[in-house]
Parts: sequence; structure tokens; C-alpha cells
Amino acid sequence: MSEASDFDLQAYSAAISGLVEKAGAHVAAIKSAPYRVTSGVIFREDLIAVNNHLLKREGKIPVHSATGEPLEATILGRDPALDLAILQVPGQKWLPPQVEEDSALRAGSLAVVVGRTLDAGLSASVGILGAVGGPRRSWRGGELERFLRLDVNLYPSQAGAAVISAYGSLVGMATAAILRHSALAVPMGTLNSTADELLTTGGIRQGYLGVGLQPVAIPEHLQSKSPLAGESGLMIVSIEPDASADKAGLQLGDILLAADNNSLAQVESLMGALRGTLVGKPVLFTILRAGEVITKEIEIGVRPGRRN
Repeated sequence: MSEASDFDLQAYSAAISGLVEKAGAHVAAIKSAPYRVTSGVIFREDLIAVNNHLLKREGKIPVHSATGEPLEATILGRDPALDLAILQVPGQKWLPPQVEEDSALRAGSLAVVVGRTLDAGLSASVGILGAVGGPRRSWRGGELERFLRLDVNLYPSQAGAAVISAYGSLVGMATAAILRHSALAVPMGTLNSTADELLTTGGIRQGYLGVGLQPVAIPEHLQSKSPLAGESGLMIVSIEPDASADKAGLQLGDILLAADNNSLAQVESLMGALRGTLVGKPVLFTILRAGEVITKEIEIGVRPGRRN
């Protein structure tokens, strides 16, 4: 091996180590369950993003940041559809991280996952962004600002870890619970918009129609009835008494084609369309009923008994 090659490898090694060390200031170890420690991303002066599915505690959550000082956080809110929970450490003044520009995120870009454990300190995995795309809905109906698939080995303690770019900028939070076959980075824009909703409204609101739905194929001769009709729609198989759908006069067998001109092919599409800001507001639904297309304006309710 030539001296130039030795130098290149050493420089690369030093660069990765430097990225990990720099990122450590924004990574916390979270005692998410009595016998489990996971990672969390410090993305605002007093807020930490963690994987919701691993956060089994309520009340005070033990947290260890880069200083090693034991802290206690409370749960600001949860959004299971994004596998995201936001913790708040009152009185903290962490410095905000440097955030990667969206335009710099491309498939093949270096991605370093940085987690923290109580015994070994920082941990790291190096890979790439395997795919980068526009907004994407999770299989649970959560809306991701961008699709950032990780091609990286994600260890159990790195669930909720920080994803860092080659420039040391924060890309998002790592999770393996949104996409069925690979890990993703929940982008910074999504972390911040979720935090803003929690701070403003006190919870993540999910709209509710009060119907049971089944995806069904739309015959070709009926697809021509409306430009919003695709190859499939959502057939109503049950209606809850006095819920929004019942009050609007929806019927068993109605097929939902679109909500506010957004096509509905899967149940997840409707879940995503009903999130947050639409609660309490009218939404125009396009419906196929007995072979004819009708429209109905329905005021969106809130899911009964829903918790953050």
C-alpha cells in the first residue's frame, strides 16, 4: 500500500471520528424502559426526539447528555404514526445543531448514525442515504416532510440516534419502525413541525370520520365518472352512530374517492389527509354511490379518547 493511500485512509478515519465527536453534543442516552437505554436527538435548546415505540415510561424520563450529568425529562407528546416522541428538559439551554440543507441531501450521500449508551458512550455506524425523495406517508399515516432511507447498520441502542451528513450537519432521527424493510431518518423539518404542534396545541390531533373502510378496485367503466377516480377507493363497511360520517349522511357501500381533491386509494391515505390542522374543519369528499359520483362536505371530528 502506498504512503498516499495510507494518508487517505487515516484522513478519512480522522474525519469520521471528528464528525462523531462533534455530533455527540446533540445526542443523549435515554432510559426508555426499566432495563433499556436508547438514543435521542437534541434538536432544540430543551427538546429531545426519541423513538416512540421504545419509550415505555411515563412521568420523569432519565436522560444523560454529553456532559454525563443525569437529567430528567417529561414527555411533551407522542406521534406513533411517525414513531416519534418529544421529550422536554425544562430549563435546559442546549445549543441548536447545524442543520443540513435539503438541497444537499442526495442518494449516495454519506450518512453517519451517532447514538449514545451509558456504558460505552458514543456509538457510530457509517453508511449512505440509500434513497432520497419528496414527502412520504408512513404505513401508519404519518406525514414525513422528506423520504430519507438509510443504507446503514442500525444497532438497537441507535434507535432514535442522530443522522449526520459529511459536513457534520444534522439530517434527522434514525428509526426502523416506519418503513417495513429498512431504516429511515425522520427529517429535521418533521421533528420541528411536530414540536411546534405539540407546543401550540398540546397534542397531535388525528381527524376522525367514524367509519370502517376496505380498499376496493374501481371498475374501468366507473373510473371515467370522475377525474379523481383511480383504480381503487375506500368502501365504507361500518359507520359509527353520531360520528362525522353519520351526521353527513354517508352510507354503507359508499366508496370514498378523494378528500379535498386528494385521491384516496389506501386507508393510510385517508389517515394522512385527516391529520392535525383539518380537525374541526369541513373537508369536501368525492364519493361513488350506486355508480354515480356525489360530493359531501364533512366536518372532521377528533378521534375519541386519543392520547399524544
